[in-house]
Parts: sequence; structure tokens; C-alpha cells
Amino acid sequence: MAQPRTNDVPRHPIGVVTERTGLSAHVLRAWERRYEVVRPRRGERGRRLYSDADVERLALLRRATRSGRSVASVVALRTDQLRTMLAEDAAQASLRPTAPRSYQEQAILAVRALAPERLGVLLRRALLSLGTVTFLEEVVAPLMAEIGSEWHEQRITVAQEHAATAAVVQLLGSLIRELDVPDTASRAVMATPRGERHAVGAMMAAAAASHDGWHVTWLGADLPASQIANAAAQGDAHVVALSVATGPPDLPRELSQLRQGLAPHVPLLVGGPGAARLPETDGLTRVRDLSHWRALLRLHASQPRA
Repeated sequence: MAQPRTNDVPRHPIGVVTERTGLSAHVLRAWERRYEVVRPRRGERGRRLYSDADVERLALLRRATRSGRSVASVVALRTDQLRTMLAEDAAQASLRPTAPRSYQEQAILAVRALAPERLGVLLRRALLSLGTVTFLEEVVAPLMAEIGSEWHEQRITVAQEHAATAAVVQLLGSLIRELDVPDTASRAVMATPRGERHAVGAMMAAAAASHDGWHVTWLGADLPASQIANAAAQGDAHVVALSVATGPPDLPRELSQLRQGLAPHVPLLVGGPGAARLPETDGLTRVRDLSHWRALLRLHASQPRA
């Protein structure tokens, strides 16, 4: 009887696999259940056991998803095809500028040229090269600030600003949808309040939360407090987060109504330029920036429900 190849012998428990691949046990089980990424065998005590080949494949899939690909888009590839794809990604990345500032400079040129397709391609390349967090903090955030400044100083038109914003929103939306998180993840409901139509800041925060393993329900822009509160209750949210760019006149009333509509244990986090003028109370926490936002998520994800 033929013996299995050494790399196909199931001998690694799930703890070893998570340590070697960087995947959490929750994500690993979700991938197995949804996509059958690998098929572990059962040991004598019924524990899952993984082979060297399984571990390699899982590590490659994690690298692919961290580069901005969804697991659903690459799961059908053989392990050798995954290796080739990642090698090609690395080779292409080496040919591009790696400094975030370089991507930002090229992006603003695409904005001025009214070339949203070129802007979208450039931003996706930056995402693949830099990773999600650096991309958000060092490319998207300063780019949107520069676009706003150029619009106010009339160096770009409304059409150029709208086209650029649409390209950024499209990429952020796909990033939120494509990042795979387990069903058991902590849940965040995110939106902008009534009267606030600028959604890029909120979508950046949503993408960062998804990257950090949160299940994000993105409701969109310009929502009344009652609708946000209902969504939080229906989605069993751990946190509710809003982004405020301009600060609509009735914002204090909307926030007060939302705070009253949320369960007492659900924190209300508010970020964006318009949040700086808000008083911080027991029922509301101001978010300073993306780093502070991610720290708050770690805090609330680790706290048990009351």
C-alpha cells in the first residue's frame, strides 16, 4: 500500500496552524466551512490535524488576502498557482514606488487630469503594495485632505472632486465587502448622521475595522438617528460609530436621540473634523484619528457585555 507523501501527513493541531500562518482559529474555521480551503483530518481524539501542505496553502491564502484580494477570488487556485500569483504580485510591487507620498502625488495628478479610472488603478496598486492600514492612513487620508484643499482654493473643479471621491468610495466599499471576517466577530454599525453627506471618513474607518477583524454593517450617509439605532439593535452591535465632516446644525439633537435609542452598554463613537467641537460626555466618545479608532475597537472588543 502506497504511503502518503511526508507533506501530506496530518500531524499539526489547530494551535500550531494558527501560530505558523497568522490566521485566527475563528477565521480558519470560517474559511473551512465556507470555502473548504483545506480538509483537515481527525486524530484519535477527534481533533483536527493539518498537514504541511495544508499549512503552506493557508499561509499563502492569508498573504493573498492581506494584499487586498478576497479569499473567495483565490480559493479555487492550486497551491502552485497561489505561489506564482504572489510572486508576480511581489515582482510588480518592486517596480512601483513604495513610498506612500509617491502614490499620493501620482493620485492628485490623476485627480487634476479628471481620470478616475487611472486613479482607481493607482489606489488599488497602493493598497496591494502598502497593506490596508498604511494605505488608509498615509495615502487615502492625506489625499482626501489635499483634494478638499484644492477644491476650496478653486484649483480643481466640482467635477474633478466628485469623480475622485467616487473612485475612492468605490475602492473602500469593495475593501469592506471583500475582507472576510468570521460570523462570531464583534459587530460595528457605521454611518454618517442626518445632514452629513460626506462618507469617505466613515468608510475609511469601516475598512480599518474590517481589517482588524470586525463585522461591519455600513449603513451609508445621511441617516436619521432612529434608523441607526434600529440597525444597531437588529445587528446586535458592540459599537455604533459615526463620522462628521461638516457638522450639520442639528447634530447635537441627532446624537442625543441616537444615544437615547441605543442600549446603555453600546458605546457611541464619533470621529471626523466636525466631531472636534462636540462635548465628550459619558454617552459619547470622540475619535481623534484612525490609530485612536483602532485602539478603541480593541478596547471594546475585549470587554464582555454587561
